[in-house]
Amino acid sequence: MKFSVIIPVYNSAQFLHKCIGSIVDQEYKDYELILVDDGSTDASNEICPEYAEKYDHIRLIRQENGGPSAARNKGIQNASGNYLTFVDSDDWVMPDYFQV
Repeated sequence: MKFSVIIPVYNSAQFLHKCIGSIVDQEYKDYELILVDDGSTDASNEICPEYAEKYDHIRLIRQENGGPSAARNKGIQNASGNYLTFVDSDDWVMPDYFQV
């Protein structure tokens, strides 16, 4: 059972490390993380590629700013998991998020 986690990212550099880290640190490991950079103009557009290069199960999609719904839809179009979940880029999840 594979999860597709979609995070729409727009100018949230101050939260991204904690947000992405909370996904990477999950106890359940069968997931893909799709970061959709929605035209960020801050350091988000530097942080996202770092994670995508470091982890095979993280993908980065870039698009012009279209808002969170457009970013979520782009993520859905590129998802391959059995289940979809969304996490806001200024949020984080508990280590058992997928299991619960």
